[in-house]
Amino acid sequence: MQDASTAPRRRFTLFWGAAAALLVLAGVGITSPAALLAVVVHGLSALLVLVPPVLLGLAIVRRLPFGAMPRRWHLLLGATLGLGLTSLLVLGLGLAGLLHRGLWVILMVAFSAAGLVSLRSGPVRPSHGDHGREGKDEAGGSAWAPLWLLGVPFLCLALLAAANPPGLVWSEEGYGYDVLEYHLEMPKEYRQAGRIFYAPHNVYANFPANVEMLYLLAMIVHDEDVDAGVTANLIHLAFAGLFVFAAWAAGREWSPRCGIVCGVAAATCGWLAYLSGLAYVENGMLFFGMVSLAMLLRLMNPAGSQGDARRRSRLWIAAAGLAAGWACGCKYTALPMLGLPLIAAAAWLPAPSWPRRAARAALFCMAMLMTLAPWLVKNQIATGNPVFPLANGVFEASPPGWGPEQTARWNAGHSPSLDELSIGSRLADLCRHVPGDHDQRFGPALLLVAIGGLWRRRLDRTDGALLLVLLAQIGVWLMATHLYARFAVILLIPLSLLAGRALPDDANRVREWIIAGLLICGATWNFVFAARLHAEESAAGVPASALYEGLVPGYEFLQAVNLALPSDAKILLVGEARAFYFVRNVDYTVAFNRSPFVEAVRESDSDERIVAWLRQRGYTHVLVNWAEVSRLSRTYGFAPEVNLSLFERLCREGGSLRAAHGYEFEGKPYVTIYELRRR
Repeated sequence: MQDASTAPRRRFTLFWGAAAALLVLAGVGITSPAALLAVVVHGLSALLVLVPPVLLGLAIVRRLPFGAMPRRWHLLLGATLGLGLTSLLVLGLGLAGLLHRGLWVILMVAFSAAGLVSLRSGPVRPSHGDHGREGKDEAGGSAWAPLWLLGVPFLCLALLAAANPPGLVWSEEGYGYDVLEYHLEMPKEYRQAGRIFYAPHNVYANFPANVEMLYLLAMIVHDEDVDAGVTANLIHLAFAGLFVFAAWAAGREWSPRCGIVCGVAAATCGWLAYLSGLAYVENGMLFFGMVSLAMLLRLMNPAGSQGDARRRSRLWIAAAGLAAGWACGCKYTALPMLGLPLIAAAAWLPAPSWPRRAARAALFCMAMLMTLAPWLVKNQIATGNPVFPLANGVFEASPPGWGPEQTARWNAGHSPSLDELSIGSRLADLCRHVPGDHDQRFGPALLLVAIGGLWRRRLDRTDGALLLVLLAQIGVWLMATHLYARFAVILLIPLSLLAGRALPDDANRVREWIIAGLLICGATWNFVFAARLHAEESAAGVPASALYEGLVPGYEFLQAVNLALPSDAKILLVGEARAFYFVRNVDYTVAFNRSPFVEAVRESDSDERIVAWLRQRGYTHVLVNWAEVSRLSRTYGFAPEVNLSLFERLCREGGSLRAAHGYEFEGKPYVTIYELRRR
């Protein structure tokens, strides 16, 4: 029988949820009606991809002996299991060549049916202790609920950024360079080929890609690729929402107001609004990582509502390990920055002896490897290195398109520069990218509440676990990465939960007012910087067709490639690797892979042989992005033999090539499209 306070509490939650949704829609619509239209259309497309897996996960949770638990945990576990398993299912069937739209539509209908049947089988059984916890601090939780409205402007900015097709926002990220190069380009290639394959021209295809598998699923289900970029953005944004939900659920184990502090601290962080405008993978990593840590912390909590979880600790530890494996399957850096610290946190769980703790850590580790192993096995079979292209000096893998020269270039391009090797310079970069970030994407309030809240109160095992994870992540970022700001976003997981720990049950009124004031002032501070960045760089609902039709500055050459060239044209891209918006048959090579064209230039003893090589492979045009050639020459390295004088000779001597289309920027060649003359 339900508690008498359930109905009023539910109405209260629905009221604030409806108010926030209306404010968000109004904010987006007033700012840009075109963006609102894009959000509605592509948001529905994203839901058609995400909801069936979540329903499947709910059906699975109903059949596993997790015990009685609050509804929030049913939804959290359902989303975790459903989305994680679906990503691996796309991988498995994709490797088998089963990326047929009809098959996946049937599977999505089956997922939905399984979840709906499970939901109709009976109501969720909340834990007995949870009833008491729900009522204990009801007044306090209700008083703090309006703080959720602080997240409304950030969600508006996230939607406005996500409404733009990839390639338009955030100069720091090369305007989505990685998205156009592999996050969306490889799912596009997989869909067009009908299978997942080893790509000798794109080393990034060997990265673990749990989130990209959902992008691929969206392309399959909706039977489109270059127009699916906004849908992919909104899928990534949905993971940000799930991350906030997971932070709230984790903090809710301590008290309702702790949950609100955790959720609001996460929701008002500028990084989420920033990342949601790109079809990246970080939000998926944050969600799965937060769920894994939240499950471990649930086992550490001595409150009575966790009794069922502790009695079934093996299942909860295994589930936490599965979630950690899915997080590592989103991004390689999650393995040392999240997987390893969480293994240590699993060993930190209360146990009567150290062998028992070691057994729990081993169980967590085995479960984590179960969900990470498909990506490792795929790489091992395709390349001979399970973590290719990482640690290639150890495994010495040389698959097609790769060799010792490429390994050396990769290592040089992904190692800290010489002036960053000292501890002092690394710590300076940490300060510059976290508290001193130019765009304040962490913000001072999160850091002050998370770290300052540990003072003047008794610390316990939970605090120790969170500090362990935080310090391990900082150490790995300092010593084992090339110190990019985005790589530090994983710090949001422990920082958001530490913020909630700043408000213990026995907190006095002064402490409560300080925490609430910091959240309000911090959200205002963060929003000012986020809004400034959005005003400077974001567009307002530009359609994807504007990009692939060449109507956007910097992409003018796409008009010639996609609309002017003959339908049977086959184009070789030189320097350019952002192949997503090319709708013609193009071949490209990313900066780190072996380039067949470069090798042909080096091995040919005359210009005629270079032209003959192009003809033998059926190329009708060559597109050279001189801006990219120059950039790569300054950074990762580019073949000096491939230069402007080479193509001038090919055009002049024998007239084998002619410059059919040319584009300049500030008086210098930007992109040139060469046509091979017919014999």
